[in-house]
Amino acid sequence: MGAIKKILLNKDLPDRELHNSRMFVDLSENIHIHFREIRMMFGVEEFFEFFEILKEGARDIKKYLRRNPDYQEQQVFDGILVGGGAKRQIIPLKNSPKPHESKYYPNRLQVELQEESVIDAIHIHYRDYRFVMNIETFREFSNGMKAALDNLDEFLRQYDYKEGAHPFRTTVTTEEWNLGKITLLHKIKYKIKRILGRTETN
Repeated sequence: MGAIKKILLNKDLPDRELHNSRMFVDLSENIHIHFREIRMMFGVEEFFEFFEILKEGARDIKKYLRRNPDYQEQQVFDGILVGGGAKRQIIPLKNSPKPHESKYYPNRLQVELQEESVIDAIHIHYRDYRFVMNIETFREFSNGMKAALDNLDEFLRQYDYKEGAHPFRTTVTTEEWNLGKITLLHKIKYKIKRILGRTETN
């Protein structure tokens, strides 16, 4: 979910290739989850935390669907529930080096042309994610990103864009996380105050 200010690009890409119908998990130098064109990279403890959160979320969604058999996708666009409870949205990960960083390659951006024997010619590494595509799709993707950047620059020349207040942006600093000064209770109280329009810190 989000709140779109302006669509910078909307275009159709070439069809996915058959091998991008797969999902699997492998253990190699670390743990990889492959889902269509995306590969996510995890340390072992990160993976088990990820798995437990998904399991908890799946359990709650199944329970909701049993109680609400008339639910239909694409009919409701506001969050009905959060798997694991609403508090899950403001609980930082515990089994990573830092809550907002992955164990492997947290800051990497790298684009690679693979050997001819590799099924996906282009690999794009963005932090701990990898996106794969053939050359034709990469051209469309790259041209699209350039067009979106041009549209963004044009938009920002005409409009004043300022980030709004958000609990994680205005009340939680890296130092506070590290010192443990910000608790779950603090974040819940702040979120309630934001909803009520009162942001005093006492």
